Amino acid sequence: MFTFSNGLVLRRGERTLEFHRRLGPEKIQFAYQDDGEINTYTESNLYAKILNGEIKVVHQNGKPVLLPNQVQPDGAEAQPYSVTLTPDDEGRISRCMRYVRDALQAGATTGSLKKCEKSSRETSERIKDESPPSGRTLKSWLGKFLRSGGNPFVFADRRAYVQRSKRISDVVEEAIKYCVEKYYLQRHGISMRATHQRVKEHLKSLARMRGEVIPTPSLKTIERRIDGVNFYIRDMRRYGKAYAQKKWRYSLAGDQSTRILERVEIDHTCLDIWVLDPRSGVPIGRPWITVAIDRYSGYILGLHVSFYGPSVGSVAQTIRNALMPKDDLLSALPSIQVMWTAKGVAELYVVDNGLEFHAAAFRNLAWYLRADLLYNKVRQPWLKAGIERAMLEVNRMLPLQGKVYFPVKNMEVIDPKKTAAILFDDLCEGLVQWAADQFPRQIHPKTLIRPIDLWEEGLQSSPLPMFPVNLDEFEIQSGVAMHRTVAGDGIFFNYLRYNSVELQDYCRRFNRKFRSEVRFNPDNLEKLHILLPEEKRWLQVPLTRPTADYGRGLSLIQHQIYRKEAGSKLTALNAEEELYQAQLRTNARWGEAIARGVKVRKDADLIRIQALTSASVVKEKLNSAVTPEAPPPQEQSKHHKMIEKLMPFDSFSLDEEIL
Repeated sequence: MFTFSNGLVLRRGERTLEFHRRLGPEKIQFAYQDDGEINTYTESNLYAKILNGEIKVVHQNGKPVLLPNQVQPDGAEAQPYSVTLTPDDEGRISRCMRYVRDALQAGATTGSLKKCEKSSRETSERIKDESPPSGRTLKSWLGKFLRSGGNPFVFADRRAYVQRSKRISDVVEEAIKYCVEKYYLQRHGISMRATHQRVKEHLKSLARMRGEVIPTPSLKTIERRIDGVNFYIRDMRRYGKAYAQKKWRYSLAGDQSTRILERVEIDHTCLDIWVLDPRSGVPIGRPWITVAIDRYSGYILGLHVSFYGPSVGSVAQTIRNALMPKDDLLSALPSIQVMWTAKGVAELYVVDNGLEFHAAAFRNLAWYLRADLLYNKVRQPWLKAGIERAMLEVNRMLPLQGKVYFPVKNMEVIDPKKTAAILFDDLCEGLVQWAADQFPRQIHPKTLIRPIDLWEEGLQSSPLPMFPVNLDEFEIQSGVAMHRTVAGDGIFFNYLRYNSVELQDYCRRFNRKFRSEVRFNPDNLEKLHILLPEEKRWLQVPLTRPTADYGRGLSLIQHQIYRKEAGSKLTALNAEEELYQAQLRTNARWGEAIARGVKVRKDADLIRIQALTSASVVKEKLNSAVTPEAPPPQEQSKHHKMIEKLMPFDSFSLDEEIL
């Protein structure tokens, strides 16, 4: 305890202040002892600085002063707080204070033993204490109470605060510390009992080296030394940093969002359901969903469902869906009769450390939107709890048909591919219904506030949502990049042909083919964009083959599934074997034709006058099916004379040598 009076010495940093004088009832002046500078404080302001530790109390009139939040000086007795007292301590303090106060009222001092004995006897008779303290004990209590400045807590049980000397030698302590560090505090380290055995072996080797007897500590001692290690450090050393952070995580102030669209969290998850292709009805697997959620309100801003997993394209499409007004989207889905008012670009996007978020294309996209990026710490998903909770809820609301379950021992495994009954289009409509209607109306169990209410209030009190001027650049930035060679037949990609007149004019103008960057939307193969190297601009190129309508609304995964199904049908029809047999039959036919031609080959001049065509061959084959085959024409001498008159050049024979 202290008073703002003469003799009070304070310390502020490395400088010392001493009480100078009082100016009225509330103002006090202190002077620096090094240069005598005067500082004026109010009592409330100065006491607040003392309590928060900015200014420390050194002493008053030479006596050390201890505040409740200050460290005990060396040699001073520990004074427990009242909240740490046990019922036995409270009873002991109450009993001692009765005797001490009665002794002070009776005029007893620390030097009057008789007065202390008399006061103790009278107090015990009044409170009916069967075992009153002796005069010397009361005299000791009185001296302790006066030396502490009237602190009743000095009568608490001191045994819990006594610093007892260790009975274990320093050699044994060092051996315990060495073995605990080497064997226990390691990744997948040994147990406490095994560590105790290693300590005994280590001490035996030390005893042989020193030629003396070293006592072995008990297993309980080893357990106490291990329990004295910080639990976070112990788990981090034994099980890894990720395990320790997850086990000993804590939350303080949170993300400190103050308005909507200030902080938006984005994450992916694989949906626990198999879906069917809406065109062919073929099971096409488990889709991935990317969700963007506003952290302040918990309102879902946008989502994107795809089959090609986490990528820059899926994240970009999610951000595009989040910033766009949802009127057109909901009008295209007449079954959804709710409002989805999410729109606008966020100030900050919070993402994890996936490769798609560290890609240059995603960073350029954030620059284009004038938004900041915040990468969450590795293996600490609780720092973006809003999106993690949304990922959990989206899998809970999925239907049972085609649902994927976590494998359980001794449980029959259900093949989701066989039970799939949800079309991909219906899945997308259901997810939009969940994001716009169900999830925003969930009541938070702690705040009892719905996300939709916070969002609507934020639209009224926050700045208006912002939108990018042009989405063409956004579409290019969100495309998946690749490199292809451009030639006269255009761009060949995944068995699809893209070409245009403008692209071919560009090739003719520079008289060459070139290789450049190409970007496409994996959700719509109708067109792609190519970077023209000379003009440094992007050119949109449409799909030309197989047909222009084939790629409209076609995703890359659907195109791959169609080709796979077509290949499966050809395999079922044994198409490869049939083609091989057809090739054999054709080769056999050519072999027979060659053999027959060698037999009938005569003079080449006779062949020229026959005017043979494929039509006559087919006609002769049809006639031969009814009449017997006519004999081949025979050579006559008059034919040579007729040929000389018909041909404008000399005839020749196959046997003659041609010059």
